[in-house]
Amino acid sequence: MNVNDLQQFLQSLSRPLSVSGAKTVANDLDRMCGGLEPFRELSVAQFADFLARAEVYARTGVVPATGGAKAAGAKGPGKAANPEALAAAVEQIRSLYDRVTSLEVTYSIIEAEVKKLDKQFKKDEILEIAKGIGIGGKPRTKKDALEEIQRRLSERKESFERTRF
Repeated sequence: MNVNDLQQFLQSLSRPLSVSGAKTVANDLDRMCGGLEPFRELSVAQFADFLARAEVYARTGVVPATGGAKAAGAKGPGKAANPEALAAAVEQIRSLYDRVTSLEVTYSIIEAEVKKLDKQFKKDEILEIAKGIGIGGKPRTKKDALEEIQRRLSERKESFERTRF
């Protein structure tokens, strides 16, 4: 499947929406189809990789090195982390931060998400994630960075709960 197929699918959704009165949504889909035009020959996987690199660039101002999946995922001593994995982790924590005021998000969920980060990433990567979510300064250890991430999420939830009543 390539981006051209995705465009055709979105266009097929746009037409009935437009006829049924959801013209704003239909126009948004049409606009998206137009934005996908330069990428129409890419596979969906290639386009997803491009979007991940674009997000890293938008966040850091640095264009991540390109290469095959093996090159991006291979980490040895002193090698940088996979930028796509870091970008996904930052986005996941940002999303959790946005949802933390929901009743469905509990303190145990916050703790579990932070533990996932601990298992998945090394110290320098955790420090990069903390920086990516706006934690100022530089925590000295991986544990400090993880505690700060968890504290940030928990404080937002606590603040919301106090003001809710």
